[in-house]
Amino acid sequence: MASESCKYLDAIFNRSADGLLICDSRGRILKMNRAAEKLNGIRADDVLGRDVKSLVAEGQINRSATQEVLETRRQVSLVQSTPKSGYTLLVTGTPVFDENREIRYVVVNERDISLIEDMRRELAQVRQTSEKMREELTGLALMELKDNNIVAQSSSMKLTLNLALKLARMDASNILIQGESGTGKGLLAKFIHKNGVRGENPFIQINCAALPENLLEAELFGYEKGAFTGARESGKAGLFELADGGTLFLDEIGELSPGVQAKLLKYLDDHEIMPVGGTRPKTIDCTILAATNRNLAQHTRTKKFRLDLFHRLNTFTLSIPPLRDRPEDILELVAICLKQNNKRYKRRAYIGHQGYDALKSHAFPGNVRELINLIKQAVVMCDRRFLDDYLIRSLSPPASAPAPRAHKGNASLPDKLAALERDLVAEAAGRCRTTREAAEFLGISQPTVVRKLKKYGLELIQP
Repeated sequence: MASESCKYLDAIFNRSADGLLICDSRGRILKMNRAAEKLNGIRADDVLGRDVKSLVAEGQINRSATQEVLETRRQVSLVQSTPKSGYTLLVTGTPVFDENREIRYVVVNERDISLIEDMRRELAQVRQTSEKMREELTGLALMELKDNNIVAQSSSMKLTLNLALKLARMDASNILIQGESGTGKGLLAKFIHKNGVRGENPFIQINCAALPENLLEAELFGYEKGAFTGARESGKAGLFELADGGTLFLDEIGELSPGVQAKLLKYLDDHEIMPVGGTRPKTIDCTILAATNRNLAQHTRTKKFRLDLFHRLNTFTLSIPPLRDRPEDILELVAICLKQNNKRYKRRAYIGHQGYDALKSHAFPGNVRELINLIKQAVVMCDRRFLDDYLIRSLSPPASAPAPRAHKGNASLPDKLAALERDLVAEAAGRCRTTREAAEFLGISQPTVVRKLKKYGLELIQP
């Protein structure tokens, strides 16, 4: 009968969904069920008979309920992280006393609360964001920020958003958005459009660096029938016409050619455009937003950008600070990116304080775009749910780039220049995630980067 009872007890012990451990009065593990093996990421055969202190010392668990029960002589509940399995556990240790009121055993119960912890962290972040926005963002609704994926915990970003909202509600035009590559100039432009009086009308966007001059002019202003070889017989409406009544956003406006700059200035002066090959101007009413990561004032001094156009576009200026100057925004941005990618890739990844510290201390030369790509990469590529180690490795300084290859002394000057050019383009391809970053790194235009990559058969690293 006693043997039968032991079988029942063993069956119940091993079939329990919760992790169960039994330790003796010295903290040595006497028994561990299968659920505890899974939750802790360890095998019972490897730890039976061992003191729980050694598991803490080796980093297999961060805290021991058994240890605290033996020290306090009472039931103890605590939250324990298990690096090997990635679970967050609610652990309860209960002392079992003998007839002399001495601890004979400690029974430990473990339950996975990772999902609850994720929900608790998300709830805390939402509450924190809600309270700060309510108290500090005058006239700026929380939903307006969330809907546009714009984060503003830092005072500098709050000021920029307040100014943007004021300009949007006044239907201001000729707004120049300045900021480094990847800071979110396009998002801010959409925010201005959505919160303005034209929010229900078209929002048209074009990257001025993506097309050569003749195609860019045709795209912006349209063309008439027979304007050039290969043109549609019926002609084509330009982006200005498509944006009529709404907003036209000119990204990378510092890359405009002089000819297109002149036509843009004419529109800003009298709100008329002339299609390519046309003879009669068309009147258009749209808000003009422009963005650049260039110093346009410096470009006017070197005659690369028209001074009169700069003054017309510079009626209102909004500057987006780089991410390194607003570390307060990193926590919220990471939370948003982590939540989106966990949902998209069906993961439950999370980041601890060491990961956040590493992110906050990183310079982020690629700004918000770099942060978004980094979190996405970590969620997808890291096998563990706990992302700290992966992020710390990813943010470590890269090894020094190899020196350019030595070239034969009898090579001609054009050959040497071509070889050196290829080395520099290859270095940019190895360091940069986008052609914009590569253009900034090399000090050339984005279309030129695309041509050079194709010429040498190179590809950028994957984001």
